[in-house]
Amino acid sequence: MSLSFQSLGEGDLSQILDWEESCFPGETWTEKMIQTHLEFHLAFGIGNPEIQCYALVCETPWEIEIFRIATLPNFRKQGIAKQMLENLFQKFPKKEFFLEVKESNELAIKLYLSVGFLELERRKKYYPDGSTAVLMKRNPIE
Repeated sequence: MSLSFQSLGEGDLSQILDWEESCFPGETWTEKMIQTHLEFHLAFGIGNPEIQCYALVCETPWEIEIFRIATLPNFRKQGIAKQMLENLFQKFPKKEFFLEVKESNELAIKLYLSVGFLELERRKKYYPDGSTAVLMKRNPIE
């Protein structure tokens, strides 16, 4: 199945808010946080025809930091997040990628390792709930 990869913008704010509620219950970004992100950073969606996975990223001249990546609940375990990551790698082939993920999110960590991320460090009690963050990096493919 071919999925469409597309940029998202300020016109997608209400939809992203809905996705946040579905994907991160109890840990959603506020409307102001998402609005600010869309003003200054990048957002992407992938799906066919509707968005099934989205990513909120920050681009600098030398790296991409993934702030959010989530597959909507009805589309999980179909490899869509992996396709999203592969599209991001193709869009920014010469950049390093960074992200952080909760230590308890073993499925996400396994996915990130499978696409070339390596663990850099762990930050104890990083999240508001006291959980540990795993900082990960992926080098560009030369």
